[in-house]
Amino acid sequence: MNVEEIKSIIKEQREDAENLMSRAIPRDVPKEELLTNLSIPNILAILGVRRSGKSTLSLLLLKDKNFAYVDFDDERLRNLKSDDLHIVEQAIYELYGNVDYILFDEIQNIQGWEPFVSRLRKTKRIILTGSNSKLLSGELATSLTGRHVDFTLFPFSFKEFLRFKGVNYSEPLTTRERAEIKNYLRDYMSIGGFPEALLLNSRQIVNSIYNDILFKDVVQRLKIKRISRFKDFSSAIISLYSSEVSLNRIARMLRIDYKTVDEWFYGLTSSYLIYSVERYTGKLSRIAENKKVYVVDMGIIQEVSIKKDMGRLMENLVAIHLLRKNQNKGVYFVKGEDYEVDFLDEKNGELIQVTYDEEGIKERELSALTKASSSLGFKPKIVTWDMEEIMDYNGKKIELEPLWKFLLR
Repeated sequence: MNVEEIKSIIKEQREDAENLMSRAIPRDVPKEELLTNLSIPNILAILGVRRSGKSTLSLLLLKDKNFAYVDFDDERLRNLKSDDLHIVEQAIYELYGNVDYILFDEIQNIQGWEPFVSRLRKTKRIILTGSNSKLLSGELATSLTGRHVDFTLFPFSFKEFLRFKGVNYSEPLTTRERAEIKNYLRDYMSIGGFPEALLLNSRQIVNSIYNDILFKDVVQRLKIKRISRFKDFSSAIISLYSSEVSLNRIARMLRIDYKTVDEWFYGLTSSYLIYSVERYTGKLSRIAENKKVYVVDMGIIQEVSIKKDMGRLMENLVAIHLLRKNQNKGVYFVKGEDYEVDFLDEKNGELIQVTYDEEGIKERELSALTKASSSLGFKPKIVTWDMEEIMDYNGKKIELEPLWKFLLR
């Protein structure tokens, strides 16, 4: 491609970006902190599942700043080679002059892009977006030790979902408002938080996003040949949301060798479609054992999984909320000899059990929580559907908090 063709594409992309910014919903992210960290020669990498709003967030960060924007996920640019990137640079300067910031969307689509960005970062503030966790795992990462800030963006949280819907409640809530907010929570648990799905109010969009993730972010990158088998594997993993997963067992069930299953599981996690939570051991080295799996968005669970268990759905929501809030760090499950607790939130010092049981909290859940709390020294909490109180159990104070309130914290 020549420079004039690339200029035309970049100009068109910028017009689309301006339109996107004009109708964007503000996200609950530390914007000032991210911009402060974006100092030469640092790079800001905004990562996360496909179509979660990474480009929109990046554009909002750069609003009113002198920046250039190039989207390498555009099919017209996908055939570019690393040797063509100097033409992209020329097009940027001819269009916008000496910009301060450059935003590259999905530049990892261009093989060998790292030296180009490594050179630019010495004089420009660079933002990269990517839907693969290994964006900064190659040559650039080696030369960027301590020189990049990573931020993971998830689909809309429940709080952002309410903002999108134009809903604004302040506590204390009336009985009617509590009922309304729980209805919105049911809607959120049904359609999820992908911005595009909400804009069009379409579950079909969720299915389209799911297929794009599988084929563009996993199949193509791992060069998977057995596509039908891989889709079966992905469906099996998603159907195990909020559960411990044994890859050996899945390999036997699908009659696929373990090495392949392990590689496919890596593909699903590196695309941010699923998250795996490890067992807490209190040690730097983790036990090589089963992990619990959670799905990035509730809409995908609704589209893919046949089983819809309310308790497990609630647990998945809590997991993603904790991972979002803590940026994928310090979230574990706890398993002792005679007890198990859904989550340990290391940052906030909480042990969290999740239950939907409308007839009351089960004895085994209370017992497990208090045993873990006594053993580990973390505050016990139970996330419920509707109950809210401070419970005294065997001399231990346990906070019961409704799911909607927990998600709005």
